[in-house]
Amino acid sequence: MSITNYPNGLSSFGQNLYGNGTQPDTSGNTFFMDLNVANSGDGKSWDEAVSTVAAALALADTDIGNSAIRAWARRNTVYACGDGIAEALVLASEKTDLIGVGTDVGSFPKITGNFTIGTAVNGFRIFNMGFVPTTTAPCITFPAGMHGWELHGVTIYKVEGLVNTSGIQAITSRDWVMNGVRICPDAGGAYNTIAFTLTTNTAGIGRSIIDNCLFVGTEAFDVADGGYFEGSICKNSTFIATALCIDDNSDSIAFVDNNLITAATITTKAGAGVVDWNAVLAAGNYATGADTNGPLPDLAAHTS
Repeated sequence: MSITNYPNGLSSFGQNLYGNGTQPDTSGNTFFMDLNVANSGDGKSWDEAVSTVAAALALADTDIGNSAIRAWARRNTVYACGDGIAEALVLASEKTDLIGVGTDVGSFPKITGNFTIGTAVNGFRIFNMGFVPTTTAPCITFPAGMHGWELHGVTIYKVEGLVNTSGIQAITSRDWVMNGVRICPDAGGAYNTIAFTLTTNTAGIGRSIIDNCLFVGTEAFDVADGGYFEGSICKNSTFIATALCIDDNSDSIAFVDNNLITAATITTKAGAGVVDWNAVLAAGNYATGADTNGPLPDLAAHTS
């Protein structure tokens, strides 16, 4: 029996489940990217690794579409290795995990260049990677109709010396997950205008999760008017801003057990200077501002 291991304890049984080699390989295929290879190979091993992340993602995406072997029912993996990767990526890969291996300055490889995904794919996940934008556009953009994307242990920086409009921007997407994601200021302490921007979801309910994340921006988390994000939750995360920490104009996301830190004055017991949300969906949050600190929402007790 062969077992293919996935991040965070996930696993999938391989093709020899019964020892007779007749079971289909449901684990998908693995492709390798190494910045330091002399010549780009077929991507099927470290010895034959491709030299760019774009090439590896293209191989995985083409492979997942191979209907002759039911590849669409599997999940592929791309391993990316290299210090100082510089690519302006525009392609993601259907049902593929992009996993950073090795180290850069931190404990993960970083890609310098904006990741502006041009074509929506479903089920794309990124693990243990850093991204450094080179323009003021969002560092990562998930386009309309791109559902089921996930970020785990991903760090988003901002372009040095300039201000990004957003660290991450997601457009009309659902069923996504962010866990252990950091959206950080630059070395000089300058912030993105907005750390995370979420636009109107007209394609279905949200069903999305933000957990154990750090968002730092002039405004930390902005949700557009008219959004429809029922079934979504943001929990156990920290938001640091010079203005609003959370600006949820959809009034449909639950905020539970978060820390909110603003340079502005909070001004009211309801937290008008630090949050704009649906207080009915908020519980266990704590806010610190220029004038005061305390739990949010600060609602009056029910009377019998």
